[in-house]
Amino acid sequence: MTYQFAPSRAHAPSGAPAARLSLPAAGGLPFLVTALAGRIPSSMIQLGLLMFVASSGLGVALGGATVAAVGIGTAVGAPLVGRGVDRWGPLPVVTAATAVQVTGLLAVLMATTQDAAPWLLLLCAAVVGAANPQVGSIARSRWSHLARRSGGPDLVRRALGYEVAADELGFVVGPVAAGLLVALLGPVPALWVLVGLAVVGQGAFAAYLWTDRAAWPRRTRTAVGTAQAVARLDLRPLLAPMLACLAVGVAFGATQTGLTAVNATRGTEELTGLVYACAGVGSGIASLALSRRVRRGSIAARVVAGGVAVLVGALGLAALPGPWGAAAWAVVLGVGAGTLLVSGYARAEQVAPPGLVASTMALPATALVLGVSGGAAAGGALAGSLPHVFWPAAAAGVLGICAGFGLRAGRRATAVATPDGVLDSPDTA
Repeated sequence: MTYQFAPSRAHAPSGAPAARLSLPAAGGLPFLVTALAGRIPSSMIQLGLLMFVASSGLGVALGGATVAAVGIGTAVGAPLVGRGVDRWGPLPVVTAATAVQVTGLLAVLMATTQDAAPWLLLLCAAVVGAANPQVGSIARSRWSHLARRSGGPDLVRRALGYEVAADELGFVVGPVAAGLLVALLGPVPALWVLVGLAVVGQGAFAAYLWTDRAAWPRRTRTAVGTAQAVARLDLRPLLAPMLACLAVGVAFGATQTGLTAVNATRGTEELTGLVYACAGVGSGIASLALSRRVRRGSIAARVVAGGVAVLVGALGLAALPGPWGAAAWAVVLGVGAGTLLVSGYARAEQVAPPGLVASTMALPATALVLGVSGGAAAGGALAGSLPHVFWPAAAAGVLGICAGFGLRAGRRATAVATPDGVLDSPDTA
């Protein structure tokens, strides 16, 4: 048994081409609003925990390790969450994951305030990451099902561009809110607010799933069992998209840790979230622009260009400019990151088996968060040498370039069936 998404009640009138529908008409406005609210807490957790641990007197290095633990937990939990959504539907998975994640956040609070051993703090942080409900991956899988059912490749093209922009809106609001909460309220009250936002934001998405449960999951019996379908999931065409998302994660993780260290040294901790949010602004701009021009050029070329932009932005940040200069370089880095994300998710959607879309889309998301963990940990280890703290972000740009060449190398090896049934090159959209 696998779950497929049924059309929304706000779906197109009979005979209306899906490509001509606006996203609210195709997916439903409640879905768009609650899916956006549901991903905001996750965008706050990593930087929030980093600043929470550092502001509690435990140091930036342990804060970076805490972010790394969140990412490792996500790397373990995200595929399981995606598999659960494909098998049981999104409602029970989101509800259970939110409950476990809130419990993990409260455990982090207790471990910090009670002077627990560092390994216990890291274990609690890993639980928080493992219980991420993956709202973004669930939303992407729904768009993919809608497009495949209606035969509208234009719908999934615009939807994936919107989804990356929505993610980046979360990365704009989340870091700013996390930084301001810790700076204005102090670490403990800020974490309590983060717990409340997780309950409200992810709870709103779960409430939408409950009210619209008849339209979302519809159990269908496939020609083969779920285990056989999973066995057919070929990871080889997903390696380059996952590498692109890994590069974005490393860049973001190293940047947020580096900015935290720089602003802690300068006594301007309240600027950390604001400057880091500029990377989200750049990424959102790039994702919206590419969603309109995705048919031109190849995914491989765009990924290479994205990697170059990340490299340039990271080197600019490594020069340790003032706040305005750092914001400008963060925008450049964000433009490259958005380019990598849109291209990576577009390629992953192309090769996703119809019955395993949520599982497939969770893999690039896992690589993204795992990259954030690695970048944050590497940045934390280099926090004592500020010019070097952004080197992992520069290395991420090189990884992005390598991912682009990996996609180009596979161009002639495979051909992917697009939703309208026309064979398309794997490095074009």
